Amino acid sequence: MKRILAITLSILLLTFAMTGCAKAKDAADETVSEAVQGAVSEAASAVESADSDVAGAVEENAAAAVDTASAFYSAYIEDKSAVLNKLLDGLGNNADTAMSALSFLGISMSDLYLLPVLYFGLGESSVSAGLAMMGATDVTYQEQGNNYTITYKNSDGQQVALTGTYDSGKSLVAVGSTDGVENVFAETYRTAFGYVAQFYSIGDDGTTSLYQIAIEGENGIFGIATSDTRPAALTGSESADFPKSAKEWYAINGSTITGMTSDGKSISFEYVPSEDN
Repeated sequence: MKRILAITLSILLLTFAMTGCAKAKDAADETVSEAVQGAVSEAASAVESADSDVAGAVEENAAAAVDTASAFYSAYIEDKSAVLNKLLDGLGNNADTAMSALSFLGISMSDLYLLPVLYFGLGESSVSAGLAMMGATDVTYQEQGNNYTITYKNSDGQQVALTGTYDSGKSLVAVGSTDGVENVFAETYRTAFGYVAQFYSIGDDGTTSLYQIAIEGENGIFGIATSDTRPAALTGSESADFPKSAKEWYAINGSTITGMTSDGKSISFEYVPSEDN
């Protein structure tokens, strides 16, 4: 559970940093970190006291967690976050691409929306404690085999439902709705080279967003697009460069960052890590 909470913390911090713009991160991090760390501490205490069997299995016996939806998605998030952090660091510290880093705000928000997936298979107490960090109330959790359903009220009082299906060791597919209207479709597949994933959402104003991702070790590609309809389902057989079909995309391969910006400009430069990174 500590590993799950650490991932949750990193997603929250990245989201706060993105919404405040990269250069405001240093000033905001300390305050955000203290607030979130406090919530994490409280959640950890609640989980460990209310669900010690699950917490012990996740913390002390990694083998027991290898084939769970939570472990599958956690492994993907860790690998993706490592690649994303390098890519954002490179884009944000290059004068010609600094504004392109803002294109990733939606990807950070998608991670925040899918935080409940990290708790699939860990029991109702863990789900309730984890979602408390998001300000969620009236949390319910159902589990039938490898099918999961979480419902809650968000900070705006809207009823959110997130269902997921886990295909052992292969894929995790999630569908979300708000006040009964389906507005999110997300998939993560393990592949021969790493992972492929996509996240499709429909905003309250009808605006759509589509993020397609391929992670290959320390390298990766992020595609950013819009779509009038839900994208075709992934199969797990996609190539490592499939996100490049999007109008806007960014990639890091070793120390080289390449991409196509939202205004159609091709970029290519060498990544030099910042001191903070």
